[in-house]
Amino acid sequence: MKHKKNETLNLYNTNPDTRAYLIEVSLDDYSELFNGWDASPLRRRDLEPELMDYLEQAGSEIPLKEKMELCFYMPKEKRDLDKEFKSITSAMNNFKVVMSVIQKQLHKNYRRLLVYVVVSLIFLNAAYLLRNVTIQSLLINIMIEGFFIGGWFLLWEAFSLFFFDTHEIQIRKKIFNRFLTSDIYFKDTKE
Repeated sequence: MKHKKNETLNLYNTNPDTRAYLIEVSLDDYSELFNGWDASPLRRRDLEPELMDYLEQAGSEIPLKEKMELCFYMPKEKRDLDKEFKSITSAMNNFKVVMSVIQKQLHKNYRRLLVYVVVSLIFLNAAYLLRNVTIQSLLINIMIEGFFIGGWFLLWEAFSLFFFDTHEIQIRKKIFNRFLTSDIYFKDTKE
């Protein structure tokens, strides 16, 4: 397992000064950073969706405990400090928006989790109470079975939501939170 981890980390260079892993992106122009369909000012433009996917993938490959930096390479003759500042601001804004969406997903999952558990407990309690009813009929037996099935199903859904879906969202949150605390900068294109 450690061998595979080292292979993954060998895909990324490290900054010798900070010992942080580098996510490196080569650009020919600042417009390559942004979604071509977004006509917003540079500071508020959406990052290119494929770039966001790449950044998220790279962020998930580098262990969460490791530091990372985002380095954009640009031809020296095209570098513009004002555009770089606005591009970095836009990238940070994009990461904040993703974090906001993730927070909303987590709150939605926690609300669903609470509803599933409460309704599950109501169904299971109703099934146990109906079991003790002295009048037994086919309809009551069907209701008892339905409450048991519904109760256990909702309890499984709550378990699945908490341990699988919410866990994945929490990992994604950690990845994007790390982007918010990472250094982002531009350098001249490597020769």
